[in-house]
Amino acid sequence: MARIKKTYERLSNINMATNKSFLELSDPKWDKLGQASAIALAFVVPISTAITTILVVLCFLAWLLGPNHAQKKDILSSHPIVMWIYALILLALCGMFYSAGDEETMRRSLIDSLRLGVIPILMYFYQDKKIGRLALWAFACAMIFTMVLAFGKVYAGLPIGTKYPMGAVFKSHIKTSYFMAIAAFFLAFQCKYLPKYRWSLLIIVGFMIYYLLFMSVGRIGYITIVFSFLFLAWQWYRLKGILLATCVACAMLVGTYFTSPVFSQRVNLLVQDMDFYHQGGRLIESSLGSRLAFAKTSTALIMQEPLLGWGTGSYGAAYAQYHQGEATLLTDNPHNEYLRIAVESGIVGLLLLLGLFYRQWQLTSQMPLDIRGFCQGVLLTFMLGCMLNSWLKDFAEGYFFCLMTAICFAIIPLPSRKLTAKAVLLH
Repeated sequence: MARIKKTYERLSNINMATNKSFLELSDPKWDKLGQASAIALAFVVPISTAITTILVVLCFLAWLLGPNHAQKKDILSSHPIVMWIYALILLALCGMFYSAGDEETMRRSLIDSLRLGVIPILMYFYQDKKIGRLALWAFACAMIFTMVLAFGKVYAGLPIGTKYPMGAVFKSHIKTSYFMAIAAFFLAFQCKYLPKYRWSLLIIVGFMIYYLLFMSVGRIGYITIVFSFLFLAWQWYRLKGILLATCVACAMLVGTYFTSPVFSQRVNLLVQDMDFYHQGGRLIESSLGSRLAFAKTSTALIMQEPLLGWGTGSYGAAYAQYHQGEATLLTDNPHNEYLRIAVESGIVGLLLLLGLFYRQWQLTSQMPLDIRGFCQGVLLTFMLGCMLNSWLKDFAEGYFFCLMTAICFAIIPLPSRKLTAKAVLLH
């Protein structure tokens, strides 16, 4: 009996030591590190791929080792959008078993899908509204910083971002123009809620619009900034606002066409691309023409494997197989997220992606007014951008979607919390 008692006491001491060690690992300081990393992540996503990766790893470690495990479990199991994310990841995993692609393309495509798994992790840190707002301001500051450097590059000849055209500094013109337009939309949205700083914000927004129309060759930026401000006008002033904003936008675009060589050249090039494509020109020499050809082939590939698609990472192999023996431009990216996922994951994958977007739109009605309009605008512009680019496949745009989704939807009450609150009231 004495020996059994000693053994029990020894096991109890080991258990207490283990619990103490775990509690030390679950120190609230990990939460502070995670929150700081989550804020910094918003700053670096439009700037650096390497630092983005480092900060994502830090966020994951802080989430894993920090406290509040029950709260994290609630987010992972009960948040209204996580099941859509899990379904997309699971479909990508299943798609590897029948994919027409090689191991490398399957691996890269799976990583692109797994990136969505960052969303519930970041949601935990953004539950504090202050942290979420600081992250949005960090993103805006990153684009202001980019804009300042771009002015130095274009007008002062600073040797920065030399591998990118015109005002692009850290990322390509497509990514930079879209991020700049979203930052301008965010700052314009703040004018209503920060009247003390309204004129300062409007001046910065004015410089950002100038950047987009006079210093950027990214056409997605033109589309996003116009759509964002039309949407903003609709939110604030409804029909009168949208009519006035439409007139202002038309006048601004016409005026820009005759005063901005960059803008007019990009618009003219769009028309030339269309004519070149219809005249039978080589696809590689026509940006718009190549995208139309990609869409045509993608549609044919979807018809061949409509339900589950060709498998994860299979787009390039399926495209090459379809055009086998033909002298045409081959690609592994249709520059359209909906077509890409429909080819690789079939109608099931496309419906899951659209379901995720739709569920997000539904949930925006539960957001406070001071952030609802911005979140709706970001969601709509991202959905629009997915028609012109494969954004969930791209690193920066993919993490941008994860970042904005986590910030915007972290404040949505979990079903378990609603039930708890109701039980307390009833009691």
